[in-house]
Amino acid sequence: LLPPIVEDLDTRVRRWTEALSTESDSLKKYMMLAQLQAFDSTLFYKILVDNLPQLLPIVYTPTVGMACLHFDGNKRTHAGMYISYFQHRGRIRGILDNWPFSVDIVVVTDGGRVLGLGDLGTNGMGISIGKVSLYVAGGGFHPLHSLPVQLDCGTSNENYLQSPFYLGARKPRISAEEHAGFLEEFAMAVQDKWPA
Repeated sequence: LLPPIVEDLDTRVRRWTEALSTESDSLKKYMMLAQLQAFDSTLFYKILVDNLPQLLPIVYTPTVGMACLHFDGNKRTHAGMYISYFQHRGRIRGILDNWPFSVDIVVVTDGGRVLGLGDLGTNGMGISIGKVSLYVAGGGFHPLHSLPVQLDCGTSNENYLQSPFYLGARKPRISAEEHAGFLEEFAMAVQDKWPA
């Protein structure tokens, strides 16, 4: 059974804002917000919009870099799309048909050089999710029409290749030539699916 009190949005915002204010560790705040975003995006964006100056360094740099280093072990959301060179090459346009909403903005990374942290592979998805959050909160994009994308091009990071939690293909990063062709296919597929 549920409690007899039904909280309005303002009360829920106050509850979460107070909880965030008592946490001093930025990475733990990031994880709290990621969990909130996964189960109540309305509340997440209300808190983010109302507190953008304070939360900007939590949902994006510098905290998102720390979060990306361990994204595979801390994954809390199914936000966005993962498109793999190894599984989806040659059929990206059809893969995009799996996204259920129209899209106004796509934020994409291949995780190759994230914030000076090196090759993070699919752990770079935190960058796309973080940027989408900022574009929604600060730029007025609707969250359902904003798509974070992680292109899985492999990784040269041995730690990720050996990790049982790594979310990407456990294969070396593709060559520059293969990468260029994959990016071109992706860009053309996005343009065809959601023309400007």
